[in-house]
Amino acid sequence: MSLVELSGITKHFGGVRALAGVDLGVEAGETHVLLGENGAGKSTLIRILTGAIAPDSGTIRIDGAARVFRNPQHAQALGIAAVYQEPLVYRHLTVLENMFVGQEICGPAGTVRRAAMAATVLPWFRELDLDTDLLARPMSSLSIGYQQLVLIAQALLRNARIIIFDEPTSILSAAETDRLFAIIARLRAGGRAIIYITHRLAEVPRIADHVTVLTDGAVSGTFSRGEISEEQLVTLMAGKARGHAPLASPRPSAAEAEPVFSVLGLSAPPYFTDVSWRIPAGAVTGIYGLVGSGRSEVALAAFGFLRPTGGEIRLDGRIIAPRSPKEAIRLGLGYLPEDRKLQGLFANKPLESNLTANVLSRFVRAPMRLDFGGLMGEARRVMSRYNIKAPNPLTVIRTLSGGNQQKGLFARWASRPFRVLILDEPTRGIDVHTKDEIHAFIRNLAASGVAVVVISSDLPEVLAVSDRVIVMREGRVVAEGWPRELGAEGIVAAAVGAAEAPRVPA
Repeated sequence: MSLVELSGITKHFGGVRALAGVDLGVEAGETHVLLGENGAGKSTLIRILTGAIAPDSGTIRIDGAARVFRNPQHAQALGIAAVYQEPLVYRHLTVLENMFVGQEICGPAGTVRRAAMAATVLPWFRELDLDTDLLARPMSSLSIGYQQLVLIAQALLRNARIIIFDEPTSILSAAETDRLFAIIARLRAGGRAIIYITHRLAEVPRIADHVTVLTDGAVSGTFSRGEISEEQLVTLMAGKARGHAPLASPRPSAAEAEPVFSVLGLSAPPYFTDVSWRIPAGAVTGIYGLVGSGRSEVALAAFGFLRPTGGEIRLDGRIIAPRSPKEAIRLGLGYLPEDRKLQGLFANKPLESNLTANVLSRFVRAPMRLDFGGLMGEARRVMSRYNIKAPNPLTVIRTLSGGNQQKGLFARWASRPFRVLILDEPTRGIDVHTKDEIHAFIRNLAASGVAVVVISSDLPEVLAVSDRVIVMREGRVVAEGWPRELGAEGIVAAAVGAAEAPRVPA
C-alpha cells in the first residue's frame, strides 16, 4: 500500500485546466521522480499536496485513509513537508528560530525556551551531519545548500514522512548536489516517501525508484528506474506539442535579415552568462526555456531593469545601455511583463487608464491638463481593435476576465510604435480562444515590421507564433533554429539537457 496516493485529481483556474485526473502513488522508502515540461501541472499538484489549494475533485489518501487538507498546517500535521529550490526562510532570524517558527517551546510565563529547542533539534542535526554552531547564526549567512538542509531538518523535527523536493539542485554546486542526494538516500532508507521534481534528466537514474511524467496536466506514464530511456522521456514531456506545426511557414526574408535588435555576449551572473540573441524586424523570435533558464532576466537587462556585467546591447546597429525602463521605452523598446497582476496592470484603475498609459503624452494639451475626450475615444478604438469586452472604458480593469485583462495589457504595449516589443508569457492563464486571438495579434504586429520577441514556457505557443526559436538552459543559449528544423522534441531535449539535444549552429 502506498504511503501517499492521489486518485483522479483535477484542478481548473478559471477556464484553464491545470490537472486532469492525475493518479500518483508513492510508497514508504522510495524516491518517486516527477517530470514534466513547464505548465505540465507539477507545481499545482504540489500545492494541492501541501494543502495550499484544494483540488476540484479527486481523493488524497495517507496510509490508505482519505484526507481533505484544510490548510498547509493540516498537511504538515499529517506528515507532509516541502523543500523548494529557493528555500522559503526568514533570513533575519537565526537557524534555531527558523526551525521552530510558529511552534516555539515556551515556559509557563510565555518565555521562549531556547535551550530546550536546541536540545530537541540536536538529533536531527546529527543525522544530517550539521554543525550545531549553525543554530545561532542568521539564516542569511548560510548558502542556499545549507538553507535547504535546515529545512530538511525542520521537516524531520515535525515528523514529516512524505518530503517533496521541488527542483532542489537548480542552483546548487556539484558538491552540494552530491550531499543532497546522499541525504535523500538516507531519508528513503529510513522509510520516508520522497517526491522529487526535476527537469534534469541526468538526475533520474541517480535518484529515482520510479518516475512519472506529467504532460498538459495528465499522467503520460509511470515507470520503474531503467524501464524507460532518456529519449522516451523527452518524447513524453513534449506531449501534444510533438504534432503542433507552426501555423504559418517562416518568413525567411525577415528571419534571416540583419538584426534590428541584438544582445551580444551579455552576462549578469548568476542569472545568465555570455548570451547572444539576434532579433530581426518583421519576424517573431520565440525564446524557450524552463524556469530558471535566464530567459526573462536577459529581457529585463535589455529593458534597463537589470544591470548587465558584460556584453553589449545593440539597436539598429548602435550600442545602447538603458539605465531604466523609462529610457528603454524612449529608445524604442517595449516589454510586456510575465505577471500581469503584479507587474503589468493598474488593477484598480479604469480600462481607459490602462489602455492609454503608454500614449498619454499625445493627449496633453497644457501643463497639468489632459484631453479626456480624446483619451476616451482612443480607449474605445483600442477596445474595438483588440476585441476587449467591457461595458465601457471606465470599467475597472480588475473586474474583467483574465483574458480581457491580458488583451488590455497587450494592447497598451502594441498601441505604441516600438522598434522592438518583448512579450514575456503573453498568454499565461487565459482561455484557448483568447490565446488564439493574441497569437493573431502577435503575428500581425510582426507583419507590420516590428521585431517581436515572445518568451514563453508554453511550447505549443512557441511553435505556433515563432519564425525562429532560441532555447536557453541554465543561463546560456543551447540551441536555435527554425521551429520545423528543431521540432518539439529537439526543443525540449535542449531545454532539459538531454543527450540528443540539437547543437547551437556555429
